[in-house]
Amino acid sequence: MKITKSQLKQIIKEELDNVLDEQEIDEDDEVIEEKGRCTKVTKKTSSTRKGKKWMKCVKSDSGGYKRIHWGQKGVRVTGKSGNTKRKKSFKARHGCAGAKSNTPKGQACKDWAEE
Repeated sequence: MKITKSQLKQIIKEELDNVLDEQEIDEDDEVIEEKGRCTKVTKKTSSTRKGKKWMKCVKSDSGGYKRIHWGQKGVRVTGKSGNTKRKKSFKARHGCAGAKSNTPKGQACKDWAEE
């Protein structure tokens, strides 16, 4: 049985696609970033941007992924059992009632809303 060059290329391409698909399934829980681009939703980590406290990769409205940075360095977030007057003022000042969760504003509001 003879295999032509084009048939061999097709077989190799199919096998390579199968192997890559299997690797993506195994790495779903890990942070995967290629050349600084977001390719998966990630957990909150320290920000690399000057003056910002946190960063995270989130699903964007357009269907892709984007990295968001939020939080002022040096400011303590009042989360679960903190000063309720500070929480109330923060939520009113930033308009947390209408904030989307995949925006920096939404993430900041989420940090402050934990009760």
